[in-house]
Amino acid sequence: YGVSLKYVALSVVSGLGARAVLLHEANADSLDTSQAVLLSFLCYTSLLNGVIAIGFQLGVGMGMLGKSPSTGAVPLWSYVAFFGFHFPTWLYTSLHHLKDRAMRVPTATEVEPGWWVGGRYAADLGKQWAGVIDMTCEFPEGCASTTEQYLLLPCWDGVPPPPEALERAANFATSAHMDGDVLVHCAHGRGRSTTVMCACLVKSELYPNWELALEAIKRHRRVAKLNRAMRSALAAWQSQYVDLTPRKAMAPEPDSSDGEGPAWALGRC
Repeated sequence: YGVSLKYVALSVVSGLGARAVLLHEANADSLDTSQAVLLSFLCYTSLLNGVIAIGFQLGVGMGMLGKSPSTGAVPLWSYVAFFGFHFPTWLYTSLHHLKDRAMRVPTATEVEPGWWVGGRYAADLGKQWAGVIDMTCEFPEGCASTTEQYLLLPCWDGVPPPPEALERAANFATSAHMDGDVLVHCAHGRGRSTTVMCACLVKSELYPNWELALEAIKRHRRVAKLNRAMRSALAAWQSQYVDLTPRKAMAPEPDSSDGEGPAWALGRC
């Protein structure tokens, strides 16, 4: 996932900074206290962001940040222990938000009546939500006090949820939508949230497949986009939970001259 490269870069830069401190030590008698603290911080930041970059690639480790699945809160210890990750992530997202404002990209967009896609600043809309699906593991939930139902589906930036998680989110959203507006958000309202919204729109029978749902979302939110992994996750979800519905699976199959079962049961379709 390309997004992980910024954490690779942070790891490398921090490592180079630690190396510079060590080279300075070689030319001095010893490190003073401030230099020792700086060296420790740079080494830890390098290691931390390297581990997180690996987590991005493997799609694991989202729970290490300690975000609450019931309230969406990120505990204080997480900010302290993972400062080397939280601060640059917060800074990058804040600057990205300012750029979006300059480009007139809304914090959230209604892509179908009652269906909203957005970023972490969607709380600025001041709306009351029937349901919120939060795709971030790195930020506290801003809409916790203004939603009737909340589902945390933590993913690293740019990393899609697996098909079973997409199905869970789609079922949650279609149920919540009966009572009002539903928001699906990630950090910037681009990829993670669009991935889940595609599944939601198909599950609610507004579109027959995720490709058409994506095109509909992009007509309303021009910054929406999916990377290759997100498209693959949606294709797997569609194949597992939509194309092979119980109704289709139980449909009569034509007689087979060789006595084999239906093609779908043998994995040939």
